Amino acid sequence: MDESRLDQADQLRYDGDYDAAIAVYNELLAEFGNDPLAFRVYHGRGLAQQFSGLFDESIEDLEKMRALRPDFVKGGEDLFKSYLMLGMNDEAKAEMKRVRDMDPNNEEVHKAAVYFPDF
Repeated sequence: MDESRLDQADQLRYDGDYDAAIAVYNELLAEFGNDPLAFRVYHGRGLAQQFSGLFDESIEDLEKMRALRPDFVKGGEDLFKSYLMLGMNDEAKAEMKRVRDMDPNNEEVHKAAVYFPDF
């Protein structure tokens, strides 16, 4: 995969140009969908879609990212935060637990746990 194009897409996302970022992520997936770095493309595109209000697509991409790279802690954090934002509490708790199992002192899990007294 051309990491410079991936970096370009990420920069577009950071700059708030979500449509342009999504276009580059789409091109990367069309060319390199089976590449070991594809999880980063799904992660970036999922976040860009979320910021664009494409919540179903965002969740779908973040779940693909998790399937490709289940040990990617940052991706798991973003997935459970997305679930929380959409009121998908059972899914959020399950993902929070998965992230906590990988990283017992994960600060993002501890912050989000305030929403679930039984967590």
